Amino acid sequence: MLLKAVRSQRRFEQVAEQVSKLIQKGKLKPGMRLPPERELALQLEVSRPTVREAMIALEISGLVEVRVGSGIYVIENAKKKLKLSGKLKDIGPGPLELIEARKEIEGNNAALAAQRIDTKCLDEMELAIEKMVSDNLVGADGDREFHLLIAKATGNTVLETITAYLWDQMHSPMWTKLLALMQENKLHKIVLDDHEHLLESFRQKNPKEAQTIMRSHLNHARDIFFELIGDLENGSP
Repeated sequence: MLLKAVRSQRRFEQVAEQVSKLIQKGKLKPGMRLPPERELALQLEVSRPTVREAMIALEISGLVEVRVGSGIYVIENAKKKLKLSGKLKDIGPGPLELIEARKEIEGNNAALAAQRIDTKCLDEMELAIEKMVSDNLVGADGDREFHLLIAKATGNTVLETITAYLWDQMHSPMWTKLLALMQENKLHKIVLDDHEHLLESFRQKNPKEAQTIMRSHLNHARDIFFELIGDLENGSP
């Protein structure tokens, strides 16, 4: 199987496209198991999370299926689907790309909010955390409310709009898949702890600490998402 090193900005799309072309040409046949993630990453010269994003894209497009504890396989009618559509399903921004953008915007939001936040907003954030606990979901209403309240606390309507836009992108098929996995595994304590630490940094009016915690929080979210995908593929408990 011949694969080319990927040089594109949106690397996961290029990885998915290369695999889909191999399916279309019959080089990857129905029922065939794809090479392990590590091997694909080496051949394509991309990170393993990028390969994972590509596999999610292919699964959403109905070209492969993940068999827990076994691997990723080409589905029976994948070639037919490609022939009819001619392209992969539009799946929106990749998680790595979106989290990178959120780190830049929301990290600065946190620093600014720590300087400007009022008591009312602090109380609302506490309620949002309580909602997250009661829902027991990451990506649920309480999580969104918490992050949008931080944006609101900056006092900058442009930052509010940008933050809301970034969260709206989390309704894409890729994020829906990842959030479903998060829900199956219940609320990760580390994510809840991050929110509580953020709230405390706002109470203390500490911009530097708030920014550091927010960026670390989004790194945690990234790591958890891809840990879950890895667990699913490898059949980990």
